[in-house]
Amino acid sequence: MQHSSTATRPKINALQALRAYAALSVMLGHGILEFHATKGTAMPFNEFPLVAGVDIFFVLSGFVMFHTSTGLWGDKRAPLRFWRRRFIRLVPLYWLFTSLMVATLLLLSRHVRSTEFDLWNVLCSYLFIPSERPGGRIAPVLSLGWTLNYEIFFYCLFGLCLRFDRRRGLSLLIGGFCALLAFTAIFPPTFTPLRFWGNSIILEFVAGIGLGLAYEQGRLRPSLALSCGLFLLGGCLLVAAGDTDLPRVIKGGIPACLMLCAALTLPARLDRTMPRPLILLGDSSYALYLSHRFVLRSVTLLFGAIAIPAGLEAYLYVATTLGGAVLLSILIYTYVEAPMLRLLLRRPRDAQPAPASSIRPILQADSPPC
Repeated sequence: MQHSSTATRPKINALQALRAYAALSVMLGHGILEFHATKGTAMPFNEFPLVAGVDIFFVLSGFVMFHTSTGLWGDKRAPLRFWRRRFIRLVPLYWLFTSLMVATLLLLSRHVRSTEFDLWNVLCSYLFIPSERPGGRIAPVLSLGWTLNYEIFFYCLFGLCLRFDRRRGLSLLIGGFCALLAFTAIFPPTFTPLRFWGNSIILEFVAGIGLGLAYEQGRLRPSLALSCGLFLLGGCLLVAAGDTDLPRVIKGGIPACLMLCAALTLPARLDRTMPRPLILLGDSSYALYLSHRFVLRSVTLLFGAIAIPAGLEAYLYVATTLGGAVLLSILIYTYVEAPMLRLLLRRPRDAQPAPASSIRPILQADSPPC
């Protein structure tokens, strides 16, 4: 069966709202960890696993890749086209913030709490190769980038599978993921990239693809009551499973799937009237994800230098970091990311800029607690 072009696919504004929610959750979760590490005191919402917003990003990424790749399956040129767009959307801004982190380590190392400069780790960070830091943790120099290492791995395999028809391509992709997990479970590898990629969290991409298939087949019927119920159920499961030893793909992935289903079952009339500020925040979510750690650390240093009443400190910290991070991300998206994407995504033949609607970021996420 011939599938329709991706250009005819309707936009789903609720996905932008979900991106905004996920990015804000990750930012607040990291803010709680930062505040607790420096002050030793708990904060509001300390018990809610906010950094699970990363799982939403992974499930969402699987869905969006499936949803936007209709018409590419079986095209021998599709992998290069796919990889080019993914590279343009993700890599330049990530390299920019990685370079900023390297400069910070070289020039302001005494203000950095938990990262050491290591040349091999820096090189691997730019190449999206999982590597160990001096302390043994597998993470790039910009710790938030561990999610990008998973995303790029997924994109590499997904792009390869586009050479085949959809049934065969998805079978190869899912079979490859399962084979990798089985191999690393039976033969625990010492090779760092295999140890990293052989984490069951990669199944969240597969879950997103599954939801994409269900959405395409019309199995997710619009219903406001269902949408609200699924979102609340996802939040409740996150809280209930937060302190358990369950694999992250279960305690984070299942709630993320429910929240994505909530976005996909939102009635069209509500989706079309999604508040523009919320959509803008969704557009800015990648910038928010990459930049918020710099805001958190700056505010932490500022609060350490001024006297603030103890009873107000936590609330002022949340308000200041949240407002500062959101404002900065919108500025970065508006004046750096969006113009850069328009320039790099312009059509080669006529050199016309890509339409603004085509530059919305696809990934936007975080990872095991950074």
